[in-house]
Amino acid sequence: MTAPKTALLLVTVLLLLAPGRAWGVAGEWAKNPQSSVRLITHWRTAPRSGELILGLQFLLSPGWHVYWKNSGDAGFPPSVTLQPADRLTTPEILWPTPRRFELPGGLVAFGYEKEVVYPVRVELKPEAPPATSDAAAPPAGDVLHLAADLDYLVCQVDCVPYRYTLTVDQPLVNQSDQPDSDPRTVLALQSWLDQVPRAPRELPGVRTGAVLDASRAGETPDLEIRVLGARAQGGKTDLFLESQETFDAGRPRLRATADGVVFHVPMKPKEANKPLPARATLDWTVANLVGKDGKPFNLEARRDVQVWTQGGAPPDPMKEEAPGGGSDRLPRLLLRAFLGGLLLCLTPAVLALLLAELFSLRLPGTGVREGAAAAATGVVGGCWAVAAIALLGRRAGLPASWPDLLQEPAVGALLVVAAMLLALNLWGFLEIPLPAASAGRAGTGRHLLAGLFTVPLAIAWPVPLLEEPVGFAFARGPAAVAALFAVIGFGLAFPYLLILLAPALGRRVPEPGAWLPRLREGLGFLAGGGALWLLYALSRRVSPVGLAGVELALLGMGLLAWLRAREGTWRLARFVLALGLAACAAGALWLADHNRLTPRPLTALETTTHTPISGG
Repeated sequence: MTAPKTALLLVTVLLLLAPGRAWGVAGEWAKNPQSSVRLITHWRTAPRSGELILGLQFLLSPGWHVYWKNSGDAGFPPSVTLQPADRLTTPEILWPTPRRFELPGGLVAFGYEKEVVYPVRVELKPEAPPATSDAAAPPAGDVLHLAADLDYLVCQVDCVPYRYTLTVDQPLVNQSDQPDSDPRTVLALQSWLDQVPRAPRELPGVRTGAVLDASRAGETPDLEIRVLGARAQGGKTDLFLESQETFDAGRPRLRATADGVVFHVPMKPKEANKPLPARATLDWTVANLVGKDGKPFNLEARRDVQVWTQGGAPPDPMKEEAPGGGSDRLPRLLLRAFLGGLLLCLTPAVLALLLAELFSLRLPGTGVREGAAAAATGVVGGCWAVAAIALLGRRAGLPASWPDLLQEPAVGALLVVAAMLLALNLWGFLEIPLPAASAGRAGTGRHLLAGLFTVPLAIAWPVPLLEEPVGFAFARGPAAVAALFAVIGFGLAFPYLLILLAPALGRRVPEPGAWLPRLREGLGFLAGGGALWLLYALSRRVSPVGLAGVELALLGMGLLAWLRAREGTWRLARFVLALGLAACAAGALWLADHNRLTPRPLTALETTTHTPISGG
């Protein structure tokens, strides 16, 4: 052995044998087949008064878990009392952010597996003053005997309750001396303290609010919780509601927005025939958010939430309005609906189709005004069709809001296919009832179908202006929905309406010439760019394997359309190729839905709230 190695070994032995204070203040483990638990503190020597942070440290066998403060559909959270009661205040458990456990029978639980430390905050009261003034000061080596009476339930499929008295001896020092923390227990406690959610006031730029919509008769009230100034972590962000005396919470649905995240939670009243309160106090925790600075955090909030039972859309969760303020919002919301429809004209695929259709109005075979009227009728009719489908979906319990529908992978794939079909048509590879590059005549039927096809291209692009008007209309009923979607259609068809109101504008459209096929080819690239953007949006909701399948299906559509458009192709072959193209389009929808990253939304028949059962 070399001299340096010998010296290093000698120093190590001396350090190990050197006298010093013992590491850590941690009690003995209480062990059972499912779990082990002990009491720890973050002080090696603690002050005689002030705040103490203790920890209930659990090690759990594989597959077993313990519970959060709301245990979910089964079980109960741990409870603890501390002794000596004359020196300690009532303990407060600081609950780390939990995770969701899916249990047999459709039940769900909230808690922790493998390992968890429940931080416990308690105040150490000052000792009683000495009976005489000449009494000696307490010795520096005093020890406080801490005892924690713990009840908890540990579960896998079956649950086993346990009760232990955990103890630890905490050395104390006088106020004049410097308390000393323990690095190892501090690290264990701090790692779990970091997982305790933070209040919005501790997070600059983060706001949260909620409203409970109970205005629709016969439907389960819907709780909307909005968090602004944060974004979701893909596949990790979740919402946990604490128990509430009036409502049982269902499974939350997450929607990402440009400025935050939104959750919708069905809230089933515990007593069906009891009138709902005007307000309800709700506590929630949102797990795994990311701030604008890129740092992850967990959020908890407590709000006195308005229970909206009147007609009209519920108030903005971030800014509650006075009750009865729905009627004076109607003109403003209708204007927003019209402007939202007008903005949709500028989206890539819609703009490509709109320009191609406007130039086709000058083709022989129909008048400019007649063609514009047919196209406008198709747009408004398509908007009504979308409204009818949304109403039917809402009745079935599916999400009816525009952004929620766009989160559905099959809907996203359908919109990609629609943009792809438009691009193939404008390139002259596919003859569908739209202004194709080889078209010599354009009757009103073609213009009507062009207007209808505009709508699925438009709904691919959520416009923030439309969120509030659409929510308002669905709260009012089918008639309001039909009226609002007609106004959106008027905005989307505004270029055609201008030609109807001012025929001179139609005459200013240049006559078709040799430049028109080249223009349509360029517009085809615009529509294709829209399809690529929609594919990118779809990549966030579909697995890589599913996305690759969708892309292959789109490639197959392009190849089959090219083969079908070649001169000399037999009529039977054209028919077979058209069937293959339709199969590729249907396959894209199936692949997107089959390889979705998010769970399929529950319908009203599937969404049930289970009565909590007592564990153990």
